[in-house]
Amino acid sequence: MTVLVGLSLVSLASGTPALFIQRGLSGVVSFTSRPVLKAFRATRNGTDYVAELILSYDSARSEANHLRQRLAEVLESATYRREVYAENRRLREMLGFVHEHPELQLMPAEVIQNYRGILKIDRGSVHGLADSMGVVTEEGVVGVITEVHRSTATVVTLHSVDCRIGAMIRRNRVRGILHGSGSDLSRLCTMEYIDMKEAVTEGDPVVASPESLFPSGYPIGRVEAVHSTGTLWKAADIEPAANPYRVDEVFVVLRASPPIEDLTGPWTPPATAASRAPELPDDRSMQERYAP
Repeated sequence: MTVLVGLSLVSLASGTPALFIQRGLSGVVSFTSRPVLKAFRATRNGTDYVAELILSYDSARSEANHLRQRLAEVLESATYRREVYAENRRLREMLGFVHEHPELQLMPAEVIQNYRGILKIDRGSVHGLADSMGVVTEEGVVGVITEVHRSTATVVTLHSVDCRIGAMIRRNRVRGILHGSGSDLSRLCTMEYIDMKEAVTEGDPVVASPESLFPSGYPIGRVEAVHSTGTLWKAADIEPAANPYRVDEVFVVLRASPPIEDLTGPWTPPATAASRAPELPDDRSMQERYAP
């Protein structure tokens, strides 16, 4: 302001035209305001950049949240499809198992609880179940029903110490009693009361004996090791064929027709009965009877 007043006084005193003063003033103002304008322009460009960056970030975050939600939905759908596929495969195997064993009257059941070698299934007394019925899968023996309610039942598996069933070595039909260890650290069962004189070797298949609650000859497991007890008996470690910690569906054996060999026993040729007919006289000559 002071500069403008001073220039005006100089113009009046010297008689300088106003246009010349105006041009001078414009030059001074332009020179002095240039840094301010550049700073303002830079500030405005920066503000626009920041605003655009914020808008882009919000858009990217919204898109990322949408994609994350879609990914979760796709993963859930894929998991559901895998479960459905696995269930259908198991059901097809179960159906095939029923067709392959017409001698067994089986009732399918779903495992609704699995805890430390004890199962709870969704079948009970209203479905015809009773205590001491055997429970199996396609792989082998699972356990025995010990408690039946109206719509559920409790199954003690081979891993439970409360489960004891009759077993035998399939190769030579050597008998024994099989029970679980009751330990979470070992998945092996124990077959006891095996005669010391009988040959039992590692790898021998173990099946249900005719005295058990299961169909005779049904798979139980395989011999892992044989131990001497220091008495007239020996014991064997048995690895079960069916893992009760992984089963989702089982079969309850309502009735089992015994194998024909258990009904008839081993076949032996009949003894030849002695003839009671009188002996005929020997009409041969002496030479015929004693000729070489």
